[in-house]
Amino acid sequence: MHDSGDAAGHYVYAWSELGFRPLEWLRIGVVGQRTRIVHTNRDLQRGPFIQLALGKVSVGVYAFNPEASSRYAVISIAASF
Repeated sequence: MHDSGDAAGHYVYAWSELGFRPLEWLRIGVVGQRTRIVHTNRDLQRGPFIQLALGKVSVGVYAFNPEASSRYAVISIAASF
């Protein structure tokens, strides 16, 4: 991310997942992201995720920092055409 007003505000955003599919419709694993948008004491937000595939639609829940008071979740919905 580029902050045109302050060079100290530049940073790199990254999202990484490591998962496996024990069933055709289920994917589970761990996720990590580096962002300054979420204001916590951590540079790296991490936690587990689960995704369910329902035909051409998938729904995912990502739980970041589940052991900390700064925990939060991200819900994703994707469709393939």
